[in-house]
Amino acid sequence: MAEENKNESLLNKECSRRTALKIMAATGAGALLSGSILSSCKGGNNAASAAPLPKSPVGDNDKITSRHWDSTGDTVGLLGLGCMRFPQKPGQGGGFGRGGAIDQDQVNAMVDYAIKHGVNYFDTAPAYGGSEEATGIALSRYPRESYYIATKMSNFQGGNLQSAKQMFETSLSRLKTDYVDYFLLHGASSKRDMDSRFVNNGVIDYLMEQKKAGHIRHLGFSFHGSRSDMDYMLSLHKQYHWDFIQIQMNYVDWDAESNRNADAHYLYDQITKLNIPVVVMEPVRGGALANVNDTFRGMMAEAHPELSPAGMALSFVGTFPGVMCVLSGMSNMEQLTENVGTFVDFRPLSDKDQELLLKIAQIQRDNSAIGCTGCRYCMPCAFGVDIPGNFSVYDKCANEYSLPNPAGPHDKDYSKNRRAFLNRYNALDEKARAENCANCQACVSKCPQHINIPAQLDKIRKLVKEL
Repeated sequence: MAEENKNESLLNKECSRRTALKIMAATGAGALLSGSILSSCKGGNNAASAAPLPKSPVGDNDKITSRHWDSTGDTVGLLGLGCMRFPQKPGQGGGFGRGGAIDQDQVNAMVDYAIKHGVNYFDTAPAYGGSEEATGIALSRYPRESYYIATKMSNFQGGNLQSAKQMFETSLSRLKTDYVDYFLLHGASSKRDMDSRFVNNGVIDYLMEQKKAGHIRHLGFSFHGSRSDMDYMLSLHKQYHWDFIQIQMNYVDWDAESNRNADAHYLYDQITKLNIPVVVMEPVRGGALANVNDTFRGMMAEAHPELSPAGMALSFVGTFPGVMCVLSGMSNMEQLTENVGTFVDFRPLSDKDQELLLKIAQIQRDNSAIGCTGCRYCMPCAFGVDIPGNFSVYDKCANEYSLPNPAGPHDKDYSKNRRAFLNRYNALDEKARAENCANCQACVSKCPQHINIPAQLDKIRKLVKEL
């Protein structure tokens, strides 16, 4: 492991001037960015390897920036606490989707800090393990009018109206409230989703009744789908009056379609044309944009030395005026305090800053990463395969530009990259590795990124065999 960490990436200390110039050509950054790129390749005390300069410490009375929305009448903090990845008790499992016991004391402490600093939007769902109950316990210690709860109709298996009613009533009970501020159709991403899960079984009519009765204040949906899918969902606006829409939005997905997911640029434009507020999910792409390589880190640090890569990613989406709330699935106090610091005295990014991030995104899209965000909707696997774990091994190497290519020319880095990849892969439990995939296809429909999971696992299996 020591040797692996020492020689981590083609773009770290030992990368060549030729590599740096290739990156500059890919970005079109030219002389403006050449200093940061080349300095990141030389090693030593440079911007790429240095930690970001911290912003001024968040004071006890400091609040994050909020925006008032005439369409809802609410003033919402720009940073929202995504409750999917709450901290787990030691030895009780490994996070969302793994059945671990949530550490309620840590959750309470995080909610206390969040509310103290102006975070007032809390997003959960029945599908997030024990998240609703933990969220309800933490928030019920505060006056109900001091925060907004968002939860969802997570009826992914379809089901009848009665089961949907039970899910909604259970959510209210777990959240210790008699109304939900922002209620979402969870993953309503196509006409088929709407018809099979919400329309044909009467669920959407029931939810409209709950809204009329005051048990739902605002109704919307979360979305992972194509441009035409969004066009269809927006065509229903006159009928259901969507109060808000939640989309995946970040600088990598801004100008590019991902599998069957539409580019966020198109989604944002179409939604805001109708004056519907946007709630952002995956602003740091499941953590991938918080862990960029040293070259990208150096480029960002030159523009904004006070912001971490995660802070840059959050600032990118927070810059857009149609964004009501940026959700971050924070799992510890360190992440929360950093993200709160990003949104205290929040300053939108300049056009130049956004252009820099979009150039970095183009480089990332040009590599062969699978694009898994680690949401774990695909888990558990009936055959024991750790799907996100396998994808994490592959994507980490892809994002470092260090994927070994057995069919290509074996340059001086091939042996190093081969060893690093196999070390990471072999660190997975033997039963959890890609070769144990039975191609049952059960996971495919569960992936919000529309990844062909068996095909990607087979790609990893073949690469391991070749190596």
